[in-house]
Amino acid sequence: MNKLNSQIARIFARIADSLEILDENGFKINAYRKASRNISSMQNSLEEFNGEKELCTIPGIGNDLSKKIIEYKLTGKVAYYEEIRKQVPDELAELLEIRGVGPKFLRTLVKQFAVSNIESLKESIADPDILEVAGIGKKKIKQISRSIEVFEVGKKRMRLAEAYPVAMIIKEETEKIPGVLKVEQAGSLRRMRETVGNIDIIASAAEDTSEIIEEFTRLGFVKEVLRKTENSAHVLTEAVIRVDILVTKPACYGSALQNLTGSSYHNEKIREIAAEKGLETDSLGIRNETGYFSSEEQLYKSLGLQYISPELREDRGEIEAAGTGKLPELLKRKDLKGDLHTHSTWSDGASTIRDMADKAASLGYEYIAITDHSPSSRIANGLSISRLMQKKEEVEKINSEGGPVMVLMGSEVDILSDGSLDYPDEVLKELDFVVASVHSSFSMEEDEMTKRICRALKNPNVDALGHPTGRLIAQREPYKVDMEAVIETAKRHDKALEINSSYKRLDLKDTHAREAVESGVKIIVSTDAHRTQHLERIIFGVGTARRGWVRKKDVVNTRSLPDLLKWLGSQKP
Repeated sequence: MNKLNSQIARIFARIADSLEILDENGFKINAYRKASRNISSMQNSLEEFNGEKELCTIPGIGNDLSKKIIEYKLTGKVAYYEEIRKQVPDELAELLEIRGVGPKFLRTLVKQFAVSNIESLKESIADPDILEVAGIGKKKIKQISRSIEVFEVGKKRMRLAEAYPVAMIIKEETEKIPGVLKVEQAGSLRRMRETVGNIDIIASAAEDTSEIIEEFTRLGFVKEVLRKTENSAHVLTEAVIRVDILVTKPACYGSALQNLTGSSYHNEKIREIAAEKGLETDSLGIRNETGYFSSEEQLYKSLGLQYISPELREDRGEIEAAGTGKLPELLKRKDLKGDLHTHSTWSDGASTIRDMADKAASLGYEYIAITDHSPSSRIANGLSISRLMQKKEEVEKINSEGGPVMVLMGSEVDILSDGSLDYPDEVLKELDFVVASVHSSFSMEEDEMTKRICRALKNPNVDALGHPTGRLIAQREPYKVDMEAVIETAKRHDKALEINSSYKRLDLKDTHAREAVESGVKIIVSTDAHRTQHLERIIFGVGTARRGWVRKKDVVNTRSLPDLLKWLGSQKP
């Protein structure tokens, strides 16, 4: 989504939330919410629409909302929104991001406990009088208290997919500065951790580093310079993201990049090995008797180690494996032949099947599975059996035209609370690919949830388990489930477990992915895409897979189409 669309969609969504907190007219609330959703899913930029008349051609946009869009384009503000913010400050509206805190509940807390921010919310939850509020019991209080903890942790760090595009823009802008030779991201972002505290940038330059630092601090994204030296700077962006840059000479670049990439535990062990070999370490990194290292490859080789990919530098056995030449050949983005979990306009997606297929072709894929939701996911416009069969006809028509990508007829089928599936077996048999997922009853006890998921995995028509732990990073904890039992069941029945590349999920997480592949379980790396642009998020799933020591041969969708179909055929009864 382009910048203007994103800004307007966010404003309209925040207005809808605020109006609900204020107990305003439901029709008005729904109008703003619908407009926000429609703008979010638009392919075209709002910049392309001239005047109220053209804007009113957008579904959900009438005269009033079109005027607000024009107002924002002209002034950078929406006066109505600014008035709403006086009644519902940002600190209050942000509390709706906490799981279990809906607009009606928050409205009650505002009236009865004067809640206005995260601190007053915590005080109200701790107040014994909260139990007098209708519908509030000790169990819900406990759930909300834990959700607040998750929310606060999330506020301290950005999700990977939120930091990554910002870092790419900063990298590109830095590369344009005269005299800059190389630029690379460092820190937890380069290691593809699921959350990122700040953005670290390393640059090399043959000439005066102080002039490059001066140019960097004058770049358009810089809002405030926190600190500046001859070869480094710490700045804040307009979005209040901290960016740290270090500029080195080319001869020092490898030492500095290695030093600022690895986790503290990884680097501590690396320094110990360096000391044993008579090498010195200072604030810039490791050096030998002739100086620093110009590349990381040289540095690791000098320590008697294989080159260790950034994603592995967490001190989880990678140094020992590198010392014996046993590091795995990690999965690469180019290894993937298709995406096996995506959605279209048939359910809650914003792009048509044809558009998704065309985008898959542009990414060099051989196939794409369109796995729209099953009927129990009503909020996601899940497909009844009759609509599923209509969609099947469209898929067959598109495939008959002989395009470059094979569209696989699939479904993301809800795993019901007892472990049964949302379509009967005779319907599931008609599908090319079935990914089974939990979308409800998240609060089940571990034993109950484990039996539920394992029962679904035993169904011969299921091919993969979607987002296996149900977590939403910084929003919702994983449900209670015995992952060892799930992995063992997946292995026994030859089912794949998903690494979901959605920026909110990255589920399986890296450590679970490693457990799975070490047990011999297959993985699918997919996007859960709901529009064409989301297909590009596969890089985050690949990054998570690499952190989990996942190899090409571990991943089902690295197979060619004939090999994939052969594997899928072997799954069916």
